Amino acid sequence: MCNDKLDYNVVSPNYVLDYPDSKDIEEFHKHVNHNDAMAEIYFKEGQEELEEDTIKLLKNNGKYQNKKQNRYDLMLVVRDQGKMIGFIELRLTQDSNFISQLFSVFVSEKHRNQGLASLMIVHAFDFFQRTGLTAMTVSPTIDSLVVYNKFGFYPLGYDDVTMEKWFKKTEEERLDQLKEEFSDLLLNLSKEPCQEVFGNQCEKSTKYRGCFNVSPRVSEDAKTNVLNWRKKPSSPPLISNSDLGVLHPSEDTKKRKAETEVRESESTEETTKKKSIHN
Repeated sequence: MCNDKLDYNVVSPNYVLDYPDSKDIEEFHKHVNHNDAMAEIYFKEGQEELEEDTIKLLKNNGKYQNKKQNRYDLMLVVRDQGKMIGFIELRLTQDSNFISQLFSVFVSEKHRNQGLASLMIVHAFDFFQRTGLTAMTVSPTIDSLVVYNKFGFYPLGYDDVTMEKWFKKTEEERLDQLKEEFSDLLLNLSKEPCQEVFGNQCEKSTKYRGCFNVSPRVSEDAKTNVLNWRKKPSSPPLISNSDLGVLHPSEDTKKRKAETEVRESESTEETTKKKSIHN
């Protein structure tokens, strides 16, 4: 287990992006308990109790190889004066039969409209892009469509021709259609039109970097290829020498969706449900 110190005492008027740990469990529980969409994906069915995998993820500093589910879970958190006020979770897979997933993004209501959701997505996807993987799925709600549309997510199931026509539409036209034809979404960075929209939104999001510091540990780990983590020894494991698993069809029938309620001018909040796709 990784027990290296977190950056609780960073002296800065800005927010800090870091990893979670066991000290964050209580605050994480509070956030989840006050958000119906988060409660749906993080609480045990019919209970106000975090699932074991989530507790392990928090205790392991946001880096957890779920061997049973055959996947690797990664969580980053945003802190304000050491207190968790937002988080993002990715579920990564190497299995060509399945697809990686943006599982959740959350910012507390008090700290919304400051670009924090956008910056979490940008930094989390630094890890994702280093893997060489190109596809990520998400299950949105109406309120989260704005942010996913801006980052280049498009309706799942589109072939190349339909996808190219999709990105010839204006951002407003795409959003209107997403609202009318609600569906799961896909980001595929191997497709040039999608990659261009994603890159442009990442660049726009950098205007918020002044209010957002990244811990040295996250910055260093983001330079690594997570597909190589499993090749390195681990005692104790940092993120750059942890194992990477593969996403397996869930044995849990609980519906996996996550709603985010951040209302940001350039990027709103997001939700995700656990999604696996057969090629």
